Amino acid sequence: MKYICLLFLLVGLTSKLYSQPAPEKLFLVCGDTKVLLVNYTTSKDSIPNIIWSWDAATAHDLPDDMRKKFKTLDDCKHYGDLILVSSSGGAIAVINKKTDKIIFYADVAMAHSVESLPGGLLAAAASTHVKGNKLMVFDPKKGNTPVYTDSLYSGHGVVWDAVRKSLYTLNYNALREYKLNSANGIMALINEWKIPGKGGHDLQMAPDGKRLFLTTETSSHEFNLVTHQFTDIRGWGNIPNIKSVGQNQEGQFIYTLPEESWWTYHVKFSNPARVFTFGKMHVYKARWY
Repeated sequence: MKYICLLFLLVGLTSKLYSQPAPEKLFLVCGDTKVLLVNYTTSKDSIPNIIWSWDAATAHDLPDDMRKKFKTLDDCKHYGDLILVSSSGGAIAVINKKTDKIIFYADVAMAHSVESLPGGLLAAAASTHVKGNKLMVFDPKKGNTPVYTDSLYSGHGVVWDAVRKSLYTLNYNALREYKLNSANGIMALINEWKIPGKGGHDLQMAPDGKRLFLTTETSSHEFNLVTHQFTDIRGWGNIPNIKSVGQNQEGQFIYTLPEESWWTYHVKFSNPARVFTFGKMHVYKARWY
């Protein structure tokens, strides 16, 4: 009898294990003055289930002159409950998602990407502007004046590699690697590689931490962080002008591709394919959360 009871107990435990719902998948979307957090799993068809949002137009903890600089959000990333945003209108900010409060902001002319570094530092890429074309590093504890800058023509991407303790940047024609002295925020340029094509645009770490995805005006590529070789993203190499691309641990890609000028009204996925519609919002980039 006890063996029968044990069998039923094991069957019950197995049933519970296999009946657990799959983990929810979330992604960030940014464009115009907004950042949205979408639940991919609970969305229906092409209609996104937006579970959190932030709008610079109604962010009353921003000074009026600064709020105007967040009219064209072009990148959004998260680190725990912190949401990092950049705007080509001329600024970057860090938002606490739990409180919706801005905990840091700074002027960055034609900002196109922002990244978290060790020691609470922030790196930003400034694109083509009389006050731009720079890599900028900020220490929020010391205010919103950069503690380090370096020339970076048409700066578009910044990604921190925690394994190699390197900062990678993407500009018009090159991928660079910097090392950080976290004591003072000073960076040292140690490597530079000419990218395939021209007009470097988006830079993201692959989920295995061994490759970088990068896009240009003409194509999309992977950069092997061990061999330092560029290859086409499989099946994506000839797709031009992708504004953002990323991949999760399951291998599903998220990407944005312009429909008018620089913007789209949709966020797309592949492997498996899916499309979400965002009404009249001028979507620029989307990131797995």
